[in-house]
Amino acid sequence: SFVISPTIEDGKQLKAKELSEMTAKFLKEMKLQEHQSIAFVHRNQPHTHVHVYVNRINFNGTAYNDSFIGKRSQLAAERVAEKMGLTTVREVQLERLEQLLNIRLEIKQVHEKVMNEQRPKDLDSYIKLMKENNVEVIPSINKSNQLQGFRFQYKGQNLKGSEVHRSMSGSRVVMGIANHAEKSILQSQYKTVSLMGKTTELSGNIAIKLAKTVIKQAIQKSVGMEIGY
Repeated sequence: SFVISPTIEDGKQLKAKELSEMTAKFLKEMKLQEHQSIAFVHRNQPHTHVHVYVNRINFNGTAYNDSFIGKRSQLAAERVAEKMGLTTVREVQLERLEQLLNIRLEIKQVHEKVMNEQRPKDLDSYIKLMKENNVEVIPSINKSNQLQGFRFQYKGQNLKGSEVHRSMSGSRVVMGIANHAEKSILQSQYKTVSLMGKTTELSGNIAIKLAKTVIKQAIQKSVGMEIGY
């Protein structure tokens, strides 16, 4: 059995004759044209598709070799789409990749605007300001109630901060906000922060990175004071 599934837009345009032609071309590409087959068109969903059922034994009584059939059927569908001027899976994947790259860039631009121009002094303010710019920030908190980072939801995509850009990892977001604060947002030796009205523990990974950054900054500041002295 196979499912031949054009894109939603192509499926809306294809008439019964063209769907029949598409199915016949697919069976020929698969070298199954000498086998009994039956196909059903499903239009009860937005995504028009064809279910094809084929007898594995041909008219001469020979069994069909179905090794690697998944990959072969995918390539056959690609060739049929190209011959009929339909959108291929590869084209859809490239379009989605380009769309995702644009979304990642837009989220990063909003993040940089909020951080550089509005300079939030705590995590709650950061989350609120991002939401005002249509980006929902979702704290990632594990079962031990530790903050591991943030996810960013925008235009139907839900991405980890590090997937958007490495500058948006949990530790870098927290440290960036800490640099704006008049007093440290980091508590209990850099192990907890205030988040949504609660004291939330930082994951070990974030806490270690923040502690190293704070210590490094303290050393640089101390060296600067000695030079000035």
